[in-house]
Amino acid sequence: MKKISLLSGIIISTIFTVNAQQPKNNSIFKIYEPGYFQNSILKGIDEFEKKDEVAPPAKTFKVDVAGLDIPSSKDQFTSYWHNDPVSQGNTNTCWCYSSTSFFESEIYRITKQKVKLSEMYTVYWEYVERAKAFVEKRGNSAFSEGSEGNAVTKIWKLYGIIPYDDFTGLKPGQVFQSHEKMFGEMSAYLKTVKRNQRLERGRSRSYHQKYYETLYG
Repeated sequence: MKKISLLSGIIISTIFTVNAQQPKNNSIFKIYEPGYFQNSILKGIDEFEKKDEVAPPAKTFKVDVAGLDIPSSKDQFTSYWHNDPVSQGNTNTCWCYSSTSFFESEIYRITKQKVKLSEMYTVYWEYVERAKAFVEKRGNSAFSEGSEGNAVTKIWKLYGIIPYDDFTGLKPGQVFQSHEKMFGEMSAYLKTVKRNQRLERGRSRSYHQKYYETLYG
């Protein structure tokens, strides 16, 4: 019995001694800069595959105005006060920018006050109203970026309007608007709502109400 205890003690002591002598494993996360594989192999493959993908030049319809008696300069027109043009960026919301500019000029004509109004405030609530209509009509209404000038007055009657500086819609450092990703996400979500409603047509009204609450709380 003493021999067994002594042997066990020697084995345990040996294990601790060996473990104590083993170096600890250290690991770190390292970011490798692009090397030969990225800069040479992948680049060469990409250049080869895209060399035949050159898009043909876009064709634009243009009227030949040669010989026509038409104005050749804006100085030939009577000008009225207006704010400097603001770029809509990549938003397809020209309907709001042009209409807002018109109303800004009308405000000045009537009150002599120079104001700059927020286009994106109007666009925001137009999206809300369109999404609401899309859900209420089970997807049988248009949901798109485009609209018409009368949508501006419709939104102002519902939600009012605020100065441009209070709602630019731009993130810090952002120069131009872009709604491409945002609109894609909203459109995909609403299409999912429409698809699910079709599949569950036989369920109760309260079941469909949860989709409405998901959008608007």
